[in-house]
Amino acid sequence: MEEYWATRTGRWRRAMQGKSGPSLAERLYQVIRNDVDAGQLPAGALLPTSERVAGELAIEVADVQAAYSRLLADGCLEEREDGTLCISSQGRETGVGDATQIRFEAALLKAVREASARGLSSTEATGMFKAALIRLEAMERPKKPRE
Repeated sequence: MEEYWATRTGRWRRAMQGKSGPSLAERLYQVIRNDVDAGQLPAGALLPTSERVAGELAIEVADVQAAYSRLLADGCLEEREDGTLCISSQGRETGVGDATQIRFEAALLKAVREASARGLSSTEATGMFKAALIRLEAMERPKKPRE
C-alpha cells in the first residue's frame, strides 16, 4: 500500500489567514489540530517535513517545528522510527475506514498524475474516475429478476 501524505498546506495557508493567534506556530497548531479532530487527516497519514511546510507556507521552520512539537505532546502526532511524523492512532478508531480512505486517495492521486502525464486536466481525470465508480456501483447493484 502506498503511504498517504497529509499534504494540505494550501488549505492550511488559507485556514491560517482566518485564525487569530499570538504566533504563526499557534495558528498552524490550531489548523492541524482542527483537521485531526475533524477526521480530515486519517490515522497514519504522514506529515511533510518542517522545512517543506515552512517553504510552502512562507513561515519560519521554527514555527512549524513548534506546532509539530505541541501536536506530538498532545498525542495528535506520532514519530515513526525513521523520524517521520504521522497522525496518531492513539484514542482513535483505526479500522477498515482509515485504511480504505488512505488506499482510495492514493489510487486517485496516482490515476490523476497518470492522466495528467497523458494530457488530461485533473478535472477531466477526476471526472473519469467518478464515472468509473458509478459504473462499478451499477454493476454491484442486485439485478431485478425478470417477470
